[in-house]
Amino acid sequence: MPPFFLLRPLLLAGGLLACLSAHAGRPLTVDDANTDDAGSGHVEGWYARQPGRAHTWTVAPAYAPVDGLELGASVTRDRTAATTSQALQAKWRITPAQEAGCNTALVLGAAQTRGQGGTTPYLNGLLSCNSTWGATHLNLGGQRPSGGPGVATWGLAHEREFGAATLHVEAFGQRLAKPTFQVGARILLTKQLQLDATVGRSNRETLLSVGLKQPF
Repeated sequence: MPPFFLLRPLLLAGGLLACLSAHAGRPLTVDDANTDDAGSGHVEGWYARQPGRAHTWTVAPAYAPVDGLELGASVTRDRTAATTSQALQAKWRITPAQEAGCNTALVLGAAQTRGQGGTTPYLNGLLSCNSTWGATHLNLGGQRPSGGPGVATWGLAHEREFGAATLHVEAFGQRLAKPTFQVGARILLTKQLQLDATVGRSNRETLLSVGLKQPF
């Protein structure tokens, strides 16, 4: 799914881009350093709302053609602003995934809003650490909006299983901007279908999202 710094403007103006064992992806906005197994993938879809300001729908498929490389895309429709945004990205898992320990990954991608011209490239370094206490994810990166200066971005999240549900807390943002704080949960309805939801706060405004995820 799209990286957190791309999702933040989409959620604040439309919807959040998020993105697995120590599994991040939906409903997390902060990305994880894991990829799907070679020859497999998943599709995520979610609705995001910023009360009184934005209503968006997003579909985000991802596929791993080889071990350690995951190709992803997303399309977001902002019904309030009547705009459509899309993003393409590649995630490279640099170190092997570990059930107990840390691994790293790198994301390179680009996003664009139709009718507004210009492309926003982005780069994101990912660190995921797994333990008996759950999984912690750290993101450090940057993006360069068309016609503007580069902007540093960051994100930190922790998730843990509690029976059938996995809960998370996270914070993310960009330089010179107030951070977004968010909590969420996911649960497997069947072996092939995940239901998830988040609620967050940014700049004294409430952000909500609900979504589904299905592997293939």
